[in-house]
Amino acid sequence: MYHNRILACLNDADLAALRPSLRACEVRHGDVLTHQGAAVTHVYFPETAQLANTVTFADGRSAEPFVMGTEGVSALAACLTEKPCAWSVDVEVSGLTYQLPASVLREQAAGSPEVRRTLDDITYDYQVQAALAAACASLHAAPARLAKLLLIRSDRLGVPLLHLTQEELAQRLGLLRSTVNTSANRLKADGAIEYSRGNITIRNRSALISAACECYLEQGAVLQGKAHCPKNPERA
Repeated sequence: MYHNRILACLNDADLAALRPSLRACEVRHGDVLTHQGAAVTHVYFPETAQLANTVTFADGRSAEPFVMGTEGVSALAACLTEKPCAWSVDVEVSGLTYQLPASVLREQAAGSPEVRRTLDDITYDYQVQAALAAACASLHAAPARLAKLLLIRSDRLGVPLLHLTQEELAQRLGLLRSTVNTSANRLKADGAIEYSRGNITIRNRSALISAACECYLEQGAVLQGKAHCPKNPERA
């Protein structure tokens, strides 16, 4: 049984068509699966790994506006349109993925209306999340954005203890380390988290939810609300 929701939701015929080309592979934190500006040769369906879309600018600064878990597949829009990927796909959390040649996914999508509809739905979900991330970065305060990030990360991993340094948090949020430190200390003072030497423990989840911006609930609705499994709910 696949944990990745896309693979779990495919009907028997579509899954049988893809299975010979699917390759299970362990990926490690920091691996780059697709480089920014490069053609998408393979897509990845996370099973236990988490993948980040990272945008890097000419001055070397970068930010991670989007992280994907079992609900998705990497570089989908670039794969389907056969255009260079405008971001890199990096491994955020080590674990298992299924690798598939991009050409195989495109061929199956072209021949199966159900696969194409599923991928279109997921592409829309990604657009919603990208729009939320852009608006959130522009309008919401740093402590609220940090609280949202911690909640989503904890939700994905299913644990209250997170291993994230200030440098990693600053990159993910596109903030200065000093701003991250101030924000983390505020959440700590409110009793929502404990934070020491790159280890963050969620102590009061309700307090952290109260501190988070509304994007946490909006993004959660996107992540949780659509399994895209009209034909095979038992596989999800």
